[in-house]
This record gives sequence, structure tokens and C-alpha cells, in this order.
Amino acid sequence: MPPRLAATGPGNWSQVADAYAESFAPLCAGTHAHLLTATGITGSRMVGRRVLDVGTGTGELAGLAARHGAVVVAADPDEAMLERARQHAADACLVLGGVPLLPFAAASFDVVLANFVINHVPDPRAGVRELARVTDPEGLVGITIWPSETSVQNRLWAEVIAASGAVPPPSARLPEEKDFSRTVDGLSGLVAEAGMVPVRGGTRRYRQVGAPYGP
Repeated sequence: MPPRLAATGPGNWSQVADAYAESFAPLCAGTHAHLLTATGITGSRMVGRRVLDVGTGTGELAGLAARHGAVVVAADPDEAMLERARQHAADACLVLGGVPLLPFAAASFDVVLANFVINHVPDPRAGVRELARVTDPEGLVGITIWPSETSVQNRLWAEVIAASGAVPPPSARLPEEKDFSRTVDGLSGLVAEAGMVPVRGGTRRYRQVGAPYGP
């Protein structure tokens, strides 16, 4: 069955799908196997269970979950990104939407995945609360974030700006009441504030093979 595209609201990302596919997507894929294992999707008990991939991007994670037998819904706020996701998540239901206003009823999913999503939204606390809302009380939520140390992409941009002689832009931070420490403890705190019980947390390092930003 071809994936369905349910239009539930306007996207807030504009024409970035191609650039994302060639840059951030390969970097974000480094946690896919760990997320699937940590949330039990690789186990036989997940066959037929309901899985939501929030901020699916180009759909690789959703596609992997579907291949393990889960019934997958892949959500993203950008239509062009969902069109990209069709290539990798052919068995998933594609839905236009994102946190903190997901178009699903409470407790709709057994597992909710948010791979490098929460630290890119304007209100991380509201985002995590929304993930909790759509998850079954006995379900699991898998969240990854970039740590507080300078990420690969930020180091790249810093090098580009320095080489060009441009003036670096001021660092943009969220208001204190909405921000959180980009650490294991900081993320665990967000999870606990949303009424969930942190089960497992940690950091993982992986090496990016190839040149996702071009030759």
C-alpha cells in the first residue's frame, strides 16, 4: 500500500529537504540502530505495534521501524520533507504535523521516536509534553539531542565564516524558561517534567563516514 499524506496544517520549514538530505540526514542516522534497540522495535514483540516517528525528515528511521514489523506513522511539518520520506518509508503513513501540536489523540502510540528534534523546537518543554501525551501510558518514548558541546555542523559553519572573513552572528538562545541543559541530566529533567519516568539515558559517539556536505 502506498503511504498516505494527510494534510493537517502548514509546515514551518521551507524548501530545506534537499539540503537536509545531503547534510544533516547522514549525521542523524548514526543513532538509528540504538534508538530502535532501546525502544524494543527490533524485538519480535513490536510486530504490529503502533510507532510514531516525529520530525521524520527524510524517513530513514521510520522505514527501519516499519521493516521490523511495526505499524508506523511518520510526521513532519514540511511537505517537501514528507515527499522525500516516501522514498525511505514506503510502508508508513505520512502525516503533516509536528510538536507541540501533533494531530493525534492521546495515548495513540506504543512507541514515539524523536530523533534530534527537541533541541530544534522553540519550546522544548512543550514538545516533550506533547510526545508524552500521544504515547500510551505503558509505552516508550525515544529522544535524542545534540549535546551542549559544539556539534559537527556548527564547527563547519564556524570554519566557513572564518574563512570568508564574515562577522559571525550572535549566538541565539531560547528564553531561560524554555531552554534546558543539553546534557543527559537536562534531557532527563525534561522527560520527568512531562510526567514520564526516565528509564535509560547516556551519550553515544559515532564517526561519520564519507562527506555528507559534499566533496
